[in-house]
Amino acid sequence: MDPTLCRSLVLTFLLVSVSQFGCAAPPPPRTLYQDPITAIRLYKDDHSNTGHDHPAHVSLEQMTRVLGGLRVVPRTGFIGSLITGQAQANPAFSSAEIQALAPKLSRALTEAKPDELVTFYRRFSDAGVGLAITSGGLFAQGDYLIVILANDRTLPTDGMNQNMVTDFDPIDSPLVPISRTSFRVEFASPSAVVPAEKRPSWPYIDEGRILTIDLQRLASEPKPSPVPPAP
Repeated sequence: MDPTLCRSLVLTFLLVSVSQFGCAAPPPPRTLYQDPITAIRLYKDDHSNTGHDHPAHVSLEQMTRVLGGLRVVPRTGFIGSLITGQAQANPAFSSAEIQALAPKLSRALTEAKPDELVTFYRRFSDAGVGLAITSGGLFAQGDYLIVILANDRTLPTDGMNQNMVTDFDPIDSPLVPISRTSFRVEFASPSAVVPAEKRPSWPYIDEGRILTIDLQRLASEPKPSPVPPAP
């Protein structure tokens, strides 16, 4: 065979191989639960490095305390809160939402693989707000539970103020924030939060919406007051 032709065939084969494997689509998520307003799925995590500590056992009580301790602080009102001294943190989940999500998320961690993370998606609707979305994900690493709250009662149209041309429903992308500037996340028991410099490395588009909770330290904290029902 002509050497030039041979090199051309080899080069063509390599280019085809790269196009097939370099641009391969990620595997579809594993859906563990879905109804008209809630979806719990396992997504392959390309940032898992050596792997998360999955399957993981996070008890229903622990998960309930974690969800009940999450607080959202509006970023638009942050400066005002510094001036007035008034706390603006609000519970991320109502008591009904915690009761619906906690057992499903606890079970999902027992079924997750080391290269997967658990995601959640929940729709919220009332006459005053209309349709809003809460979504995010979590994974376990040793005694730590890493929680990402991408959206919290966020309107699908909120992203249109930030160069989106249409409204966005993240049911298939639960870790994508609809609005990049609407809120940040805090925890009701600050001593149970692992400092950013000590938590497992996991890149995210908004560091203000990811928390690492030390479950052992949380267990030693006094139990907070129950989360009030949503208005």
